[in-house]
Amino acid sequence: MNGSQETAAIPTPPPAPVPAEPGPDRRAELLAIGRQLFARHAYDELSIDDVAAAAGVAKGLLYYYFRSKRGFYLATIRAEADDLLELAQPDPALPPAERLRRTLDAYLAFVDEASDRFRALYLAGLGSDPEVRAIRDRDRAEFLRLIAEGVAHQPEPSPALRTALVGWLSFIEGVSLDWLDHRDLSAEQLRELLVAALAGSLQAALAVDPTLEIDFSVL
Repeated sequence: MNGSQETAAIPTPPPAPVPAEPGPDRRAELLAIGRQLFARHAYDELSIDDVAAAAGVAKGLLYYYFRSKRGFYLATIRAEADDLLELAQPDPALPPAERLRRTLDAYLAFVDEASDRFRALYLAGLGSDPEVRAIRDRDRAEFLRLIAEGVAHQPEPSPALRTALVGWLSFIEGVSLDWLDHRDLSAEQLRELLVAALAGSLQAALAVDPTLEIDFSVL
């Protein structure tokens, strides 16, 4: 002993491990997992721990990207809605009638291949959840603009045309859910039913507002 008292060094705890490398690809992977989970389970059936376990990550990574389970849930709803909206974008290189049918074919393929996720999107909290409804309403407004521009070259449709097209959009959603329940029409038959229903909706709008200039060649 040299008369001086040595003080033991206090060990510095190691930093908490990072469960995964943050980045846009990792966020997209988590959303893909969440879309499947919320398609099979109601929101209240899942905890953030359940989601983290299914994704194989620490729940801190979910909080990093989405802040909360609800933030994660809403992000999955937006992702589904964005996919549908992308499918609705027309291909300007195609003739008008083929453009409409290609768009409906792509939409029905999505409904068929992602049936659980489609149900979750259109049945999840639409009547009671204002944020979910806002996502659906945002996409409906864009669908409406695209259709009105295609059939009447009116991005801002007149009241009669707007009402008729909103009814047709509701018809599409209801028919799609019925198709998933029964599967007694082919996708081609369902597509032609939707085209015929659009023609009927446009005729109804014309009956109310004869000044409308409808381009029926798109059908």
